[in-house]
Amino acid sequence: MKQYLIVAFCIFISMSLSAQGNSVQDKITLKTGEIYVGKIVLKTNDMIMLNTIDGTRYQFQLSEIEKMETETKPNTSKVDKPDSIKTTTYNYGNFGGLVELSGGISNAKNSFGWSPNTQLSLIFGNKNLLGKNLFGGIGIGYNYTFLATSTKSIEFLPLFVHIRSSLKNKRTSPYFGMDIGYAFALNTGNSGGSLIKISAGLSHKISLKTIFFAGIYAGVQTFSGILTETNSLGSFTYTGETSMNNLGLKAGIQF
Repeated sequence: MKQYLIVAFCIFISMSLSAQGNSVQDKITLKTGEIYVGKIVLKTNDMIMLNTIDGTRYQFQLSEIEKMETETKPNTSKVDKPDSIKTTTYNYGNFGGLVELSGGISNAKNSFGWSPNTQLSLIFGNKNLLGKNLFGGIGIGYNYTFLATSTKSIEFLPLFVHIRSSLKNKRTSPYFGMDIGYAFALNTGNSGGSLIKISAGLSHKISLKTIFFAGIYAGVQTFSGILTETNSLGSFTYTGETSMNNLGLKAGIQF
């Protein structure tokens, strides 16, 4: 009888140690490839809150999550985050912003030849529009062209809708962007006009909510002012509308 009690006691101890050594845990895989393991403590229609074994708390938007799984594994505080930067995230929602700087050359028929052009823009909007890797927002900028043929400059205040889409769910991905809006003239004697700009390049996720992007752009913008046309009869100055063509490079940070 005593031997049976000893065997039963050993089996009980073994089962207890096995139960302590293993636990049911939740595994979250993000669209960026990052993997988090722990216990889901809160779930809503918009977000998930996860606690890891070491007590670290993470919050994710459902739009950021590729898949969720439940698995049995040894207790561990290790968080597997391949090819990523370790960072604690908080619930900022889908609201985001970006700062963008571009530089290149511009020209306008009957107004000025190819001249240096630069623009600084600030944009705010939804960084997961339609639940996709799509940023959509409203931006405002300052556009400055130093005229190569004189000491003058021409300046505009663009107000535009900005859309940018990452083409792949990877940390580094090609992107395509577009701006559509209206540029208000800041020079006396000029009037503003509509604008459109397209861009393409590469974006790289520095962290879960910070993205660096760089690429090329091309655009066209209309404006009115004093124009000079030269033909076989001579040079004629008049007030009219023309188009400013823009080409160059751009870079920015999304936050």
